[in-house]
Amino acid sequence: RIGGGGGGHGGEVAKAGGGGGGGGGITMAEVAKHNTKEDCWVVLYGKAYDLTKFGKVHPGGAALIFDNAGKEATAIFDPIHPKDIMEKLLKPSLTMGNVDPATIKPEHIAQPPKKEEKKKAPKKSAGPTAEVEDFVFVKPPLAAMLNCFDFESVARETMEPQAWGYYSSGGDDEITLRDNHMAFQRITMRPRI
Repeated sequence: RIGGGGGGHGGEVAKAGGGGGGGGGITMAEVAKHNTKEDCWVVLYGKAYDLTKFGKVHPGGAALIFDNAGKEATAIFDPIHPKDIMEKLLKPSLTMGNVDPATIKPEHIAQPPKKEEKKKAPKKSAGPTAEVEDFVFVKPPLAAMLNCFDFESVARETMEPQAWGYYSSGGDDEITLRDNHMAFQRITMRPRI
C-alpha cells in the first residue's frame, strides 16, 4: 500500500517507505512527527495507526491516546485490549503501515504510568509517633476465596491500575457491566465444610 492511508498523510507515508512498499516500513522518526491532538499516530504491535479522530471518542478517554502520540505504546495498550482490536475498530485507511523495528529507540517507547506507592500500614507500637511500614498484598489461596467479590478484591490489588479501571468501570458500555453483575449474583458457591 504505497502512498499511505487516511488523514491526508499519504505522501509522508510514501516518503517514509510505509505500507509494505519495501524499505522496511515507516521509520519511527516519521511516526514521532505525528505527536499532537491534531495529528496523532500511535504504534501498536509494530503497526502505525492514525488515531487523530478515534482519540476523541476513545472509551478510556482521549488523554490516553494523545499522551502517547508519536510513540510506540504496545506496553500500555496490551494489558487492557485484545491484540486484534485495531483491525476490528478502525478503517483500513487508518493503518499507516508497519514500522521498521530497527528504527525504534528507547525514547520512542511510551512508558506505563508509574505504579502507585505501596499502601502503608501503621506498625503496632505504642505512642503517637509510630513509624509506618510497607504493606505488601499477599494473594489468598484459591481455596479461601468463597465468592465473586473475593476474586474482585484480589483483582483490584493485583491488576495494573489502568487495566483495573477499564474492567471495573464498564468503559465500553454499561450494559456489559450490569449484565456481569447480574450474572455473578446468580452464581452461588457452596463452601466446603
